[in-house]
Amino acid sequence: MSATAITTFLRLRPSKHGASYFTADGSSPSNVEVDVPDTEAAGFINNKRTHWKFAFDGVLDQRATQDEVFERVAEPVVDSVLEGFNGTIFAYGQTGSGKTFTLTGGVNAYAERGIIPRTLSALFARIQANTEAECTVRVAYLEIYNENGFDLLDPRQAAAAGNHSRLAPSGLAELARVSGVVEEEDGSVRLKGLSSHTVASEEAALNLLFVGDTNRAVAETSMNAVSSRSHCVSTIAVESR
Repeated sequence: MSATAITTFLRLRPSKHGASYFTADGSSPSNVEVDVPDTEAAGFINNKRTHWKFAFDGVLDQRATQDEVFERVAEPVVDSVLEGFNGTIFAYGQTGSGKTFTLTGGVNAYAERGIIPRTLSALFARIQANTEAECTVRVAYLEIYNENGFDLLDPRQAAAAGNHSRLAPSGLAELARVSGVVEEEDGSVRLKGLSSHTVASEEAALNLLFVGDTNRAVAETSMNAVSSRSHCVSTIAVESR
């Protein structure tokens, strides 16, 4: 499989009740079957489809560790970036499905680090090991909330303390630092108003990641007490000479 190809992975979140509609296909580890029992439609005749089968490039079951997720999903992207290819990791799922945990990690243990902090660690380790090149690393952290763009690393973002929904419209407008897309003469694209910060070490990059996560919009939902109520894009730019 080429590291520059578009690949899809499914991560199954552990179930509190020990039962799940999802079952991995033992004959093909990249396939998943979904069965919705007829009993879920008690009280009326259910003629809807109850069985589906999906194929992925890889399936990470409930026992998969954060380290395994990084090795299978993100490490090939890190390697390709250092070879000069752009890479993107996109997490998709409903609220409470574990997107934030997969990307940024948990707070209970070091082993719970997610894809982004592990990527920073791997990136700086490879840069330090390569004595033939000089690299500059820049990070940016964009939040999209209610169709507005916010620079999570801007000091004014801390005024929201993650509680965007409690701000008056005027206060929210003051935080909307990212105002549009600008195409440069060389064909590159940048977001107007989004800051980019040069970091010389893994520690400095992780500190900015922590600042950005602290400034994210968070609110309670029926499925998640601290749901991330926004979309976020963490960008790591590497310039090698």
